[in-house]
Amino acid sequence: MNNFGTIVAHTLSAKIRTKSFLISSAFMMLLIIGLTNITTIIDLFSDGDSDNATKIAVVDDSEDAGIIAQSLTGPSEFEEETTFVLMDNQSLEDALNEAEDGTYDGVVQLKGTTDSLDVSLYNDSTTVAMDVEQQIQRLKEGVLTSELDINEEQLAAVYQPIAFEQLSLEEGEAVESEEESAASFFTVFGITYVIFFIVILFSTMIATEVATEKSSRVMELLVSSVNPVVQMFGKLTGIALAGVVNLFTLLIAFVIGMTIAGENISEFLSSDVIDLTLIGYGIVSIVLGYFIFGGIAAMLGALVSRTEEVNQSVQPLIFLALIGFFIVSFSQGSPDSPFVTVASYIPFFTPQLLILRVGVGSIAPFEIALLIGIMVISAVIINVIAARVYKGGVLMYGKLSFKKNIKQALAVSKKEK
Repeated sequence: MNNFGTIVAHTLSAKIRTKSFLISSAFMMLLIIGLTNITTIIDLFSDGDSDNATKIAVVDDSEDAGIIAQSLTGPSEFEEETTFVLMDNQSLEDALNEAEDGTYDGVVQLKGTTDSLDVSLYNDSTTVAMDVEQQIQRLKEGVLTSELDINEEQLAAVYQPIAFEQLSLEEGEAVESEEESAASFFTVFGITYVIFFIVILFSTMIATEVATEKSSRVMELLVSSVNPVVQMFGKLTGIALAGVVNLFTLLIAFVIGMTIAGENISEFLSSDVIDLTLIGYGIVSIVLGYFIFGGIAAMLGALVSRTEEVNQSVQPLIFLALIGFFIVSFSQGSPDSPFVTVASYIPFFTPQLLILRVGVGSIAPFEIALLIGIMVISAVIINVIAARVYKGGVLMYGKLSFKKNIKQALAVSKKEK
């Protein structure tokens, strides 16, 4: 047990003191603080841009004495991003020439009557087009309601939204709001990306750690003093704790960023948008997924003799994680399809697909328990096999051949008993 603690402490210390770990952690902390304050940052850079509002020339060819044109170019009670300038006694061609010279950002031509208004906008920006359309539509509605002598109460009754409620076909089941659905979507995508990232980064890290010690002959000294199985699980645990330390720093950065932004952390966490249950299942999937893929990575690292072979050895793991990630990415709209359901029972895809089915699909509680059980059993079986291969593989040197090396490693492991 003392040896296990020593291996864990050594692995953890070695990882968190590397320049790459410190630089990447600092970069991610700054990135998170920046993202949580992105609105403030944008406002800082846009404060001096108030004079750069989009300026649109208005050519009035309408048949109602320019009612809309006068309202459009007059003072407004709203703070608009687009301002309008009426072109007195100028043709469309004259206005377009001035727009080409940079005097205006675009030209609007009004034709027809108020109740049948034709609007042509000469501008390449879809954002400007939406803003112009909304402003003119609002003015048209205001002018027509005035002409029809509709008072404010009648107008409010016209625009009063209906009392709409969505209910589930399943009795007692709640229907997610649009905000909750969007939050679930991004949470699912975020957790599956984290799992994919962990497989790529930590699997390579574990295999490299083992291969480096093996290629430098340090492994022979370690094997003589520490049981290889204890050594393997010590490395897995140490690297996992390094990941926890990294995650903890990111959480600190998130809290700092939210505090700077003036947000209440407790209110944010207690809001309906944050699904703590889904995050809880995400943590379980990340931990079990780590030990499923980490055990295999340690085994593969023990089979190689040179660090140059590590990337080749962990490619199968990366492909498996990539397949799971793609299934999640392309199945967000159909999380309850038979394909996703069947694939979720494959241990290598279970960590990611469990989150997909819980987050945006319909899954029975017994299925959740079953899938977690599959991950637990798979992690145990994989690590038992990996430990046996690791025990023999660390003493083997030669060209990488998965099938041949695994057989030899198991044979050596039996002799060492």
